[in-house]
Amino acid sequence: MSNWKICHPSNPILEGAINSFCITSLNVTPHESAKIRVQIIYQTGSMTTEFLLIEQPEYSEWGSDDDWIYQKIAHKLALGSLTKEGDGNPIISQPVSTTFVDENRSIHNDNDLARISSLETELEEQRKKLATIMSLLGKSTI
Repeated sequence: MSNWKICHPSNPILEGAINSFCITSLNVTPHESAKIRVQIIYQTGSMTTEFLLIEQPEYSEWGSDDDWIYQKIAHKLALGSLTKEGDGNPIISQPVSTTFVDENRSIHNDNDLARISSLETELEEQRKKLATIMSLLGKSTI
């Protein structure tokens, strides 16, 4: 049985989104500390590895309840609430599209193209006026 655990995030990006984690290494110094390496798959689909150190007095809370360590990991890494049904392989939700197209702000928008053309015309008129002023002052033109 795999030790993947499932958490319901407090800020899900999609309905049913989950965070998953798995302990990949656990080194215990009895009565002192535990060094834990955790692989995480976030609700966005990204993966990472985190390292935790649990020392006294926190370590003494562990006792004989192995679920405590999973709860502690979920809490320390802010993964959300651990679910009882979360044992097993991780479920990876579909990737979320973060690209949004707003045609009202696109260079292909007719209104924007007309405004750009209008600004280019105004700029050319201002350039001509500046050239006239500079020539009146006896300076070279731009």
